[in-house]
Amino acid sequence: MIRFLKSPQPATLFVIPVIVFLFWIQAFFTHPFVPDEPGSLLYNLITSLLNLLPDLVKVLITIGLISFEAIYLNSIFNKYEVLEKNSYLPAFMYVLQMSFALPLLQFHPVLLVNLVLLRALDKIFMLFKNDSPISPLFDSCFLISIASLFYFPATVFFVLFLISLVILRTFNFREWMISFIGFVLPYFFLSVYLFWTNHLMDGWKDLLKNFIPKHPTFGFMMGKPLISLFVMTGFLVLLATRKLIQNFYKNTVRTRSYQQILLLFFFFAAASSLFLKTIPLYQVTLLTIPLVVFLGYYFLTVKKRIWFSEMLLWLMIVLIIWNHI
Repeated sequence: MIRFLKSPQPATLFVIPVIVFLFWIQAFFTHPFVPDEPGSLLYNLITSLLNLLPDLVKVLITIGLISFEAIYLNSIFNKYEVLEKNSYLPAFMYVLQMSFALPLLQFHPVLLVNLVLLRALDKIFMLFKNDSPISPLFDSCFLISIASLFYFPATVFFVLFLISLVILRTFNFREWMISFIGFVLPYFFLSVYLFWTNHLMDGWKDLLKNFIPKHPTFGFMMGKPLISLFVMTGFLVLLATRKLIQNFYKNTVRTRSYQQILLLFFFFAAASSLFLKTIPLYQVTLLTIPLVVFLGYYFLTVKKRIWFSEMLLWLMIVLIIWNHI
């Protein structure tokens, strides 16, 4: 399977939606597919529209969304040469990580947040040695702000953007001001709308009441299947980290910069849990974008003992299936 996913043949792309469908087939029997739980304003708007549709259509839309995100992430990594060479391993790893347990087979806010963050990441990567950075600067911050309106913990990624700006560009006061304006603008529009409808204070209270950093607790059970999968994933991340460190200075400056940003992405995604009173299982999927770098890099750079890497990949798939039972 690793050789097949390493192949740059475009035909591999058609396999991705099929894999998503197979992992999400149980979602057709999940009721309710869109959980009735409080969320941010934009997320509530999307779910209210989704609830007008039949359950079958909701699931198909979600499958299409994950398939698109996987392919888009893969194209970003290939376009900016984030990994050693082009392949479809990142797309496959993204599908696995977005489908790793049965409770994830429902519509949750991170599905939307990841889509917006992928677009923001695309814009951030454009900043490297860009002579016309104004548009990607504004767009990336605006998109991060929109992502936070879907899911407030995504606010931390604005700090990630500022650090990325330090990594990719020399300091320029004008560029930093444009970044802050881009991030603040959606909140300004939201405040104007809430003021116009006489809900300014109540609206902000609703936005923040579920995202107060105060001793967060886990909102899911850590059973043997989930612990086994987390341990397995952690082991693969350690193997990948070793390879990344060995090859780090063999890469171009641009590739090293992108890899540093994605490593920071992982830590900020983990830190975003501190914004929550109760940490749902889907919060873990916020780690998916940077996690794909580690997992994809390991399987992509394997040249010896292919059988061992193939065994690890199939073991991960078996553990994911175990978490679906």
